[in-house]
Amino acid sequence: MSMVTSGTPVRVDAVVAGPEVLVPELLGVQARLTPGATALVHGGAVLTYAELHERADRLARYLIARGVGPEDLVAVGLRRSAELVVAFLAVLKAGAAYLPVDLDNPRDRLAHMLEDSRPALLVTSGGGAGLGAAAPVVLLDDPDTVRALEALPAHPVTDGERRTPLDADHPAYVIYTSGSTGRPKGVVVTHRALAAYLGDARALYPSAAGSALLHSSVAFDMTVTTLYAPLLHGGAVRIAALEEPGGQQASLLKVTPSHMALLDTLPDGAAPTGQLVVGGEQLLSEVVDTFRRRNPGVTVINEYGPTEAAVGCCVHVLAPEDPLTPGTAVPIGRPTSTTRLHVLDDLLRPVAPGTPGELYIAGTQLARGYLGRPALTAERFVADPYGPPGSRMYRTGDLVREGDDGVLEYLGRLDGQIKIRGYRVELGEIETALLRHPDVGRAAVTVHREPSGEVHLVAYAVPAAGIDVLDERLLRAHLARTLPDYMVPTAFLTLDALPLNANGKLDTAALPRPKFTARTAYRAPETPEQELLCSLFAQFTQAPKVGVDDDFFALGGTSLGAAQVVGRARRHGLRLSLQDVLEHRTVLRLTTNDSRPPHHPTH
Repeated sequence: MSMVTSGTPVRVDAVVAGPEVLVPELLGVQARLTPGATALVHGGAVLTYAELHERADRLARYLIARGVGPEDLVAVGLRRSAELVVAFLAVLKAGAAYLPVDLDNPRDRLAHMLEDSRPALLVTSGGGAGLGAAAPVVLLDDPDTVRALEALPAHPVTDGERRTPLDADHPAYVIYTSGSTGRPKGVVVTHRALAAYLGDARALYPSAAGSALLHSSVAFDMTVTTLYAPLLHGGAVRIAALEEPGGQQASLLKVTPSHMALLDTLPDGAAPTGQLVVGGEQLLSEVVDTFRRRNPGVTVINEYGPTEAAVGCCVHVLAPEDPLTPGTAVPIGRPTSTTRLHVLDDLLRPVAPGTPGELYIAGTQLARGYLGRPALTAERFVADPYGPPGSRMYRTGDLVREGDDGVLEYLGRLDGQIKIRGYRVELGEIETALLRHPDVGRAAVTVHREPSGEVHLVAYAVPAAGIDVLDERLLRAHLARTLPDYMVPTAFLTLDALPLNANGKLDTAALPRPKFTARTAYRAPETPEQELLCSLFAQFTQAPKVGVDDDFFALGGTSLGAAQVVGRARRHGLRLSLQDVLEHRTVLRLTTNDSRPPHHPTH
């Protein structure tokens, strides 16, 4: 395939896979090749390829008996565990698509996703039974379910057992992303797109033949790489926290740049031995340089791709000996083998090398579109004038520039979408949620960037008529009921009016800069654990005094600072993860059992 940018195609080595083979069959082939090899490790539990697939095939038959098949959606609400992997494989084997449900998201948000997606079934355990889904619930830990599964055959599921034969255009999974209209939207990824991505992953990430660490949220499509690439390679998937990988050092690890900061604070065993794949945010050369000092033999791969293009459609490989340019971002590279990338102007004409333009993605990895949103699908997935008749391309909204060597550089966004801690965020969704509060008359949410590249969300609110003062704590709590923690702004500023330019649009340059200071009444720590964390919060935000209610990021904390807090806390015996700090943000929430589930290696 080729990349169309300035009008001159750039050849890319293709992975020749022969006739189209879908992921359930590919997984089955590997299981037959290495039945006794370790496929999955979770704590003290170890599953071989044969054992993993026998459990998945039994559950697939159970789902088929419940009427599930191609074009159906099955919600999976489980913590990272062996049961989660079995459930994902079972849904694919049944021919349906899975919707990963992150149980740590606000209940209102989960309820919206389940109402919007209308799954045929919800597969969960007793801990997720209270999600309130209208769909029938399958409780995997229910004794009746366990007995029913044990009675089913364990040989591979075939097309003859499925409701209809599995086709490449059938959905494989749905991932919800932030939506500019105020509600998240589900991206429908087909079996063809998933197989195309994993075909490239098998070629690009040979270290998956060893082991990979599955550590991130299951609702983040970053996990597709570290789950399926090893299982197609004969490798092992190790389920654990990044801070407590346990056992053997992974050969393949996929992280966001925020995670890379944490790796620098952890023992050497946390880093991979072969390849580190980085995605989700812009990658700065300084971050790679810091990682290389401790891990000089590891290859770093910058993988770019929106959810609408099956995980990653553009890669840039940095071998250990490849030089870095200080003060720059690492390029996003070249397209994967079945992807075509176009850099176009406003009239959809290719721009010359060196000229910024909007990136459009075409090829096999494109998603079907947005679940139940035909208008939005038509708006973002448009006709491809450079491809075969009837082909489409996805309008990314990303500004890029092609170098003379055909390598792409990421320059920023053309709209209100950003990436924060690896997650895609539409500023419009936060603004809409803020406007739902009766005290808010007008609102705007912008991005404040630190020199290091760290991103902070800042909310500006104008009180509604009759309201004199806005209470930041109430606004923060209001947003936290419907938005995940990474979408709750770091700072809230109250204005008499939003500044407008001559065209009547928001004048972002005239908005006051936020001051990151404690915005709650000081409450002193009460335990040695709280005293230690308050001290670390102060040290890594440079705040003169930190109470248990103070928000780490509202104090000016960064992801790197959060990683340093975690590293220091763990040296003092506190079992804390980076995700804990990113999500819970205050010392009180980090140390109160009612506010934070007990920390487990897989949570």
